Amino acid sequence: MGSDPADILRDPARLAALAETGLPDAPPEEAFDRLTRLAIRLTGARMAMLSLVDGERQFFMSHAGLPDDLARERQTPVSTSVCAHVVVSGEPLVAGDTSLDARLRDNPLVTGLGVRAYAGVPVSTPDGHVLGSFCVGDLAPREWSAADVAGLADLAALASAEIEARRARAGRERTNRVLRDTEAWFRSLVEQSIAGIYVFQDEAFRYVNPRFAQIFGRPEADFAVPGIVGRMVHPDDLAMVEENIRRRVEGEIPTLRYGSRGVRPDGSVVHVEVHGRRAEVDGRPAVIGVAIDVSERVRAEQEREAAVAARDRFFAMASHELRTPISTVMLYNELLLSGAYDPVSEEQREAIDRSQKSARHLLDLINDVLDLSRLEAGKLHARTEAVEVAALVQSVCADLEPLALGRGCELRVDVPAGPLPLVGDAGRIRQVLLNLLSNAVKFGAGRPVGVRCAPGEGGVEIEVRDHGSGIAPADLPRIFEDFVQLGNGDGDGEDAGTGLGLPVARRLAELLGGRLEVESVVGEGSTFRFVVPDGSAGG
Repeated sequence: MGSDPADILRDPARLAALAETGLPDAPPEEAFDRLTRLAIRLTGARMAMLSLVDGERQFFMSHAGLPDDLARERQTPVSTSVCAHVVVSGEPLVAGDTSLDARLRDNPLVTGLGVRAYAGVPVSTPDGHVLGSFCVGDLAPREWSAADVAGLADLAALASAEIEARRARAGRERTNRVLRDTEAWFRSLVEQSIAGIYVFQDEAFRYVNPRFAQIFGRPEADFAVPGIVGRMVHPDDLAMVEENIRRRVEGEIPTLRYGSRGVRPDGSVVHVEVHGRRAEVDGRPAVIGVAIDVSERVRAEQEREAAVAARDRFFAMASHELRTPISTVMLYNELLLSGAYDPVSEEQREAIDRSQKSARHLLDLINDVLDLSRLEAGKLHARTEAVEVAALVQSVCADLEPLALGRGCELRVDVPAGPLPLVGDAGRIRQVLLNLLSNAVKFGAGRPVGVRCAPGEGGVEIEVRDHGSGIAPADLPRIFEDFVQLGNGDGDGEDAGTGLGLPVARRLAELLGGRLEVESVVGEGSTFRFVVPDGSAGG
């Protein structure tokens, strides 16, 4: 043999086939006992056995003529098994005198029982796994005739057929058990599903789970009635639903997902999202799918849309009703400060100047809120025009230079010597840059503020860096939240800002297809990086 006998006996596939029979340790069966009794009558042997061999032992599924103690045990260790040699070789083993066979003469069964003659034939499965041996033994040497061996082979074939029948039956029982368990699990999942599950066929529902019936507010029996679709679907959606069913049943499309409205018996409307697939059930076309109740989501979306509409109406009113009087107040403040009426004292000038700053702060707040609302509503759009970024950066810095000087800080501008063109929205770029520079001047602690622009990432990168107190790591995500003011630096007080500048700036950067990033070190300052893409790159 080319393989280790122990490996053959412990071959997982062979052991699995043996286990599939369900026979090891099974009680005696008359079908097998009849074969061993017949073997004794045919051969005149003293004993006969149907032995099944695993990796550790041999089990006598049937036996005749064994001593009482061995008959009660019905098994021996595989190390003392003569039949194991038949399993390992896969061939009949015929010995007229076991004392002359080196494989058998020292075997405890041979020496202990006095077995002097042995003949065994493999008992195999149709796929070639040898499970054991059908064998006979005698207490004296003898010649086994060709008829004896042929008879044993026939009896072994009958035993193999009986074993295979049990193996097949056990396999069917296992399959049926698995199917029953799987069906039970599947039914449990379907019955307890939070989604409505249905099978639609022949103008009615062949099956609906409890959740489906609950969604539409009807008993499950109602859905088995032909024409039920017309009573459970909103009239305005009925034609669409019937067309979608037809397209899937006729195989025009295999699967479809859509939303529709259902009508419960009490007249209430339910919004559902349906996902169904064409299938064959009992050889006929059907639709199997799920329906999810999205009424709460639809209601929330409607409420949100109503709230957005109300907000937009308020902002529209605020734009007209608030900005006009504020602008008037600011105009009269300018007239008073210019002495257009009468000269004002220093004390009066200081009071008017504070009034002007407060009015300007309120106007900035209104403008920021309006910009934010338009951005969130998708009503603020970016223009497409040629922009010379280097010149734009220098222009914004020139506009803010008085503010910077008033704060005692120097603006240091680093732009390329040549032009830096791109396609974008100059007004929105200016708005973002003004916001960043204003913040840097306000919170820069009177130290220099650096502005740099250069080509980068398919467009232009603009950096604004201050040397103020910086922003704590935990606060970095919050600076882009609406109405958040950290109150660091000289910006506290009457011109601390609206708390909307940076949120608006980030949204404007995203509107332009770019992004706004920040890096900061406490005690050293902050750097805001505005990445502006070139709109011409996309087409």
